[in-house]
Amino acid sequence: MSQHEITRAQFAAMLTTDPSDATKSSGTRDPVQYTNWYHAIAFCNKLSIAERLTPVYAVSGVHFSTLTYADIPTTDNATWNAVTATWTNNGYRLPTEMEWMWAAMGAPADGQGGGTNTTGYTKAFAGSTGSNAIGDYAVFGYSGSETGRTTTERSNRVGSKITGANELGLYDMSGNVWEWNWDWDPTTYPTGTLTDYVGAASGTSRVVRGGSWDNFATFCTVAYREVSNPIIQRYSIGFRVVRP
Repeated sequence: MSQHEITRAQFAAMLTTDPSDATKSSGTRDPVQYTNWYHAIAFCNKLSIAERLTPVYAVSGVHFSTLTYADIPTTDNATWNAVTATWTNNGYRLPTEMEWMWAAMGAPADGQGGGTNTTGYTKAFAGSTGSNAIGDYAVFGYSGSETGRTTTERSNRVGSKITGANELGLYDMSGNVWEWNWDWDPTTYPTGTLTDYVGAASGTSRVVRGGSWDNFATFCTVAYREVSNPIIQRYSIGFRVVRP
């Protein structure tokens, strides 16, 4: 998993466009935002191609090697919604919701000796020990009055909380911008033991995780989740990537 959220500069390097609202950002080292879910998967494939890896995603009729930013839909698109993922390919992709949560929990490096992490989901923020301060780990809370909140109406550069990596060395898993996940929002979660769960087969909204600079601390807990239509573009939504 990428240590940081994908930046404006990284996104522009792949798609020659930075869609971000610059008035809600401190610069190109901030997380890219105003990216819908289609933009995020396009970036993953473009980055895979650039690094001579095998892309994970396939969209019928779309050639990602020649795809431009202008080609990516900004309205609901059935063809892009039907994207398939070849999970064994070695290219970049969005994390599944379960991968994202496992990473935010800091699992298994949570003091359980590498065993099953059964408590990380209760953390007040990614990196929480129960006694440290969210303001040292997350850019959050502009709209509120909580201790440690950001006082600037914008994101910060990625990793700006210098001491704020979680147990796995990942920054901004809570706060800065929401992060797109692969998963459709399920009507219900499956029961029983699951291995490498990749989410529902279909839906109308995709999962976003982590909270943003504009949210209260309660939105930045490890367990908190939101969903959003794949076409939504906001100054508070970006993404990070994973690969094998």
